[in-house]
Amino acid sequence: MSKLNVGRPKGKSVLSKELIAKEALVLLDASGPQALSMRSLAGHLKVTPMALYNHFPDRSALLRCVSDMVYGEVTQSYESRSGGLRERFEFLLVKYHQTVIHHPNLSICIFQDPEAFSVEVEKITGHIVNLLAEAKIDKSKRGMWLDILVDFTHGSSIAVALNHLHESKKSNLRGASVKYKAELNLLLDVIL
Repeated sequence: MSKLNVGRPKGKSVLSKELIAKEALVLLDASGPQALSMRSLAGHLKVTPMALYNHFPDRSALLRCVSDMVYGEVTQSYESRSGGLRERFEFLLVKYHQTVIHHPNLSICIFQDPEAFSVEVEKITGHIVNLLAEAKIDKSKRGMWLDILVDFTHGSSIAVALNHLHESKKSNLRGASVKYKAELNLLLDVIL
């Protein structure tokens, strides 16, 4: 049995929000949504659960932090991107699709726990709404198109990720992105 680090750390603590979030993502990716609890993560990090609660009040706050870390890369990439309307639509949604493929359990956790909905996920949603407005989609239909695009992206990426997990040989993730982009363009043809 491995020894737990108990009590208050002496001097500077090596346990940080960033380290906890990174290790939570490792555990989530490897073992699935049900395996991620504060207790299991504490065991993974070889600390007491209370050490985690010093950084996060609950699992939802931890998931928000993990989500911001993961989806922050999507928003940063998109916000530094230029180009035409269609190019920006494609870039944002393909990047989001690829991220969900790599971390499907994170998306599943967010679906299961509305409190885990993060600032960065909200930014992605806002960017899609802005692109729909820029495309001059009637305000009364933007919500519908937002749902269609987001649900299509989630459905496609989670299906690819789950298929990849159940295949004995390595899935062609690049092929899945090409297929997704082609299908996305069919939707964008209707919008643009």
